[in-house]
Amino acid sequence: MQSVMHALTTHFSSHPEQALAAVFAASVLEAFVVIGTFVPGSTIVFIAGALIGLGALGLWPTLAIAVLGAILGDGISYWLGRHYHDRLRSFWPLRQHPQLLERGQAYFAKHGRTSVFLGRFLSPTRAIVPVIAGMSNMPAGPFYLMNVLSALGWAALHLLPGMLFGASLSLAGAISSRLLVLLVVVVLLLWLLTFLLKFLHQQLWPRVSKLRDRLVRWAGARAGLLPRVIVSLIDPQSAESPGLLIAAVVLLGGAWLFLGTLEDVVSRDALVVFDQTVFTTLQGLRTEWVDRAMVAVTEIGSAAVAIPVIVVSAIVFAVARCWRTLGYWLGAMVFAQALVWVLKATLGRARPTDIYSGFEQFSFPSGHAASSIVLYGFLAFLLARGRSWVTKLAITLAAAVIVLLISFSRLYLGAHWFSDVLGSLGFGITWVALLSIAYTQHVRNEHIPARALSIATLSTMVLAGGLWVGTHHAIDVSRYTPAQAAAATALPHWLDGGWRELPAQRTEIEGEAREPLSLQWAAPLEEITRVLGAAGWHAPVLWSARTVLTWLLPHPDIAGLPVVPTFNQGISPTRTFFYVLGPEHRLVVRLWRSAYVAQARGEPRRVWMGTVTTETLTRLGGFLSIVVTQKNTAAPVTALAASLDPNSLRLVIRPQNTPALLVW
Repeated sequence: MQSVMHALTTHFSSHPEQALAAVFAASVLEAFVVIGTFVPGSTIVFIAGALIGLGALGLWPTLAIAVLGAILGDGISYWLGRHYHDRLRSFWPLRQHPQLLERGQAYFAKHGRTSVFLGRFLSPTRAIVPVIAGMSNMPAGPFYLMNVLSALGWAALHLLPGMLFGASLSLAGAISSRLLVLLVVVVLLLWLLTFLLKFLHQQLWPRVSKLRDRLVRWAGARAGLLPRVIVSLIDPQSAESPGLLIAAVVLLGGAWLFLGTLEDVVSRDALVVFDQTVFTTLQGLRTEWVDRAMVAVTEIGSAAVAIPVIVVSAIVFAVARCWRTLGYWLGAMVFAQALVWVLKATLGRARPTDIYSGFEQFSFPSGHAASSIVLYGFLAFLLARGRSWVTKLAITLAAAVIVLLISFSRLYLGAHWFSDVLGSLGFGITWVALLSIAYTQHVRNEHIPARALSIATLSTMVLAGGLWVGTHHAIDVSRYTPAQAAAATALPHWLDGGWRELPAQRTEIEGEAREPLSLQWAAPLEEITRVLGAAGWHAPVLWSARTVLTWLLPHPDIAGLPVVPTFNQGISPTRTFFYVLGPEHRLVVRLWRSAYVAQARGEPRRVWMGTVTTETLTRLGGFLSIVVTQKNTAAPVTALAASLDPNSLRLVIRPQNTPALLVW
């Protein structure tokens, strides 16, 4: 990933005219009559902003090109409307989309001249309002004033987030390729989720609605149990019909997913082979920081948090005298957990890693994933019932984020196979959909105190989760961290050639080699800190809100900037030091604990391995400071050696003809 990003930035740095031409074309076409509705101009400008953040494009030329294109696109549309008026209705593509013209006229009539400014930021109207302004004989002066102002705002609105995203990619790549890949994967998943929701709303939902109407007409003309059930569930005249229809579709999809996954697990089909691929890939992406975050997420999905949420919710239902709801609530949780236990005991599938014992050593299905989707899924249904579509969507997305994070944490930490989580989600979706249909049909007169329920469950989740994470996080991090065995060696053996057994370079995904591990130091960490401190080396300032803002200063002092941590096989440095060479240059030493211990006069000394690099302060996009690591690694090693006692160090040469410093 790092090499791909480097190749991308190198190409566009050498050929910026290609990217600028794409930005200009996208800006023009997005503002052009009707066509702009289908052109992803905003996405292209966002990507250009990311290239600015990566250092491949300049900020001001790109901004000027985007603004110029947006002004020109709206100007052409305005001229067409002013010149042709109603004759445009017979021209392509307006004759293919007459509803766009009607929508634009209604918007212009409501907002007047300000619609030219506001319409640029709204997808349904941005490509039609300028032509409506022309057809309405809006004066050119006010139009171009709004045109220019909206173009400036539109370009900045898309370039700046892109720049921040590009800078975050650059920073993540500098820290670790693993973080970069995870960041890209998260962005792609969010984009995929957005695309899927849009596709379901625009393409699938109309087809499902047509099928529903056909089924209702068929059932209405017949007698019998099945026709009555169909009419009662999906009659469009019923206010609850859309929700029931969605639940029915989800029920079928979830059942297909669960049963299909279960069949593959039992028969050890292709999905089981894919399990190993997912496991290996995610273990290769693990980093210490993300490990800690995922352990916290998986703790929030544990029974220690779920049970208090279930109990508090049950109390709310009891106080409100919602007895049927209470019965559904308890039945939902008990049945889900019982089925998880039965499947675990029946299948007896082993986990990917040996981190549990007893009954918990069985893998399929994932208890965390199954219980979380039933708990938060059914809770979301109860809270969203009878609310507006916006509220329902917000509640559903919140529950989905919680469930997906908990499920992903189980995969990331190696606690479950992919098929375990997939089957659990299928079962949970099916069970929640079935409960929703039954509840809608049979519980009609109970008023759930939604505000009290939401406050109570959220507070319980935060308090119970915070307490459990605060008291068990360190233990759980240790449990989920792969064990590393220590190898002992004598100090003379290490000096005479044993140092070659340690890694020669900092490595990333799949052993991707980065800068040399050119320092090995056999001493307690306290002694290393004392020796370097006496030689003028310092611990860097810590990352905080204040120190982050120093990166935005016009001319920051490099000594006051925190050091960007880099990862070695997903592990952040145990200790970092820097030595100032000037206002814009510094030496940086990063130390990692190795698996080796050198014995000296009966005293075990941990061998620390590290990188020694030179960092230079540069400006990115004219407003953001970053430090760039220089490729020359020999000079910083020599500079470090010159600051230490020559009687306690040895300079050696590796086979790659790079120097390495041994200190004891």
